[in-house]
Amino acid sequence: MTTRTLLSSLALLAATVAPALAGVDQPARVVELFTSQGCSSCPPANRFVAELDESDPDVLTLSYGVTYWDYLGWEDTFGDPAFTDRQRQYRDSLGSSMYTPQMVINGLDDAPRYRARQVAKHTLDHEVQLVRTASGFTVGGDIPHGATVALVDYQPGVQEVAVKRGENGGRTLRLANVVTGIDYRRWDGAQVNVGERDAGFAVLVHHPDTAAIIAAARWEP
Repeated sequence: MTTRTLLSSLALLAATVAPALAGVDQPARVVELFTSQGCSSCPPANRFVAELDESDPDVLTLSYGVTYWDYLGWEDTFGDPAFTDRQRQYRDSLGSSMYTPQMVINGLDDAPRYRARQVAKHTLDHEVQLVRTASGFTVGGDIPHGATVALVDYQPGVQEVAVKRGENGGRTLRLANVVTGIDYRRWDGAQVNVGERDAGFAVLVHHPDTAAIIAAARWEP
């Protein structure tokens, strides 16, 4: 094989592999915010998460709209009972309570507010492989048997919502990486196949015995 032929082959290989890897990375930490457009205490936490998302490329932030404050006069436009259920799972595993705003770091620690330097102290210690394919994604890697794999769809970036009624009536709220859907798989050692996505997509791997997130990956178009 000539040098020119070898270089051409390598270029073709790179062109083939690049689309599969484009937009995929593994964040060092995950911050999940449980929030509500009807909660007057939430705007500062929303802003903190938006600023964190913009300032720290190693963090994956996700904003979940919960539904239990909808009766206060404004129904959360991003709310979903599935997100309330996820917060309930954290309540049970962390021995916490249901409140907003609640930030959960790596599934291990929760508080209504944090400083950026507190978030930076947390680091994931495992890896999960998220590979782009022609028909979607595959999830694999050295994942403990029995781990829960959360498949999270979200809208990347910051969205603004004009709240017309309730505790935040007249205010415009800014929310980062709003979650639009979540599904769960139990890891049994077999590769997980996931369909095509047209917005942000994250994989969160939870320890088999706790809610701790041990690995994470994300893809954004």
